[in-house]
Amino acid sequence: MDINAISTSLGPRFEVVAGDTAKALAALALPPGARVLDVGTGSGHNAIFLAARGFDVVTGEPADDRSMYAGREWAENARKAGVRERIRFESFDASAMPFESEAFDAVFLFGMLHHAPEERRPAVMSEALRVVKQAGAVVVCEPGAEVLQMVRADDPGHPDAANPGEYVIAGQAREQRLTGSWMEIYLFRKPDA
Repeated sequence: MDINAISTSLGPRFEVVAGDTAKALAALALPPGARVLDVGTGSGHNAIFLAARGFDVVTGEPADDRSMYAGREWAENARKAGVRERIRFESFDASAMPFESEAFDAVFLFGMLHHAPEERRPAVMSEALRVVKQAGAVVVCEPGAEVLQMVRADDPGHPDAANPGEYVIAGQAREQRLTGSWMEIYLFRKPDA
């Protein structure tokens, strides 16, 4: 199924996620079949878009996450999009990931970091950088001010966006920023890459 057909099937939120993730992918130039990690599955839109682009995707969130954003029928959405076989779900804690070092070509945290408790955000970023390959990148997408206003109409207690650069140890990664249609996009690459 192509991206337009998936957008028709899954709705406008998928289209926005796809647009912002496509902007990050253009800066990364990942090889076909790259192995990517999508941290914070939610409705699966980011994992679905990545799988539709031909990547092998691992996605996950904590098994005990009971927030309104977790466990959102991602598998059914992936089936509708025709990419379920390209996505593997695994429950995990983003601050202590169960993956080997340098296991992924890219790691995506789409709208996830600001939901992590602030005291755990340094560990989340450190783990993301640990599991991404030397030549890969960690992509963090955090909502812009207008998006936060819209989200707070349904979720008044929604947290403020996080600045992921505040949680990266100096010298651990180079940062590049892009502006998406809804999200602020941060790319972190290891220094030698």
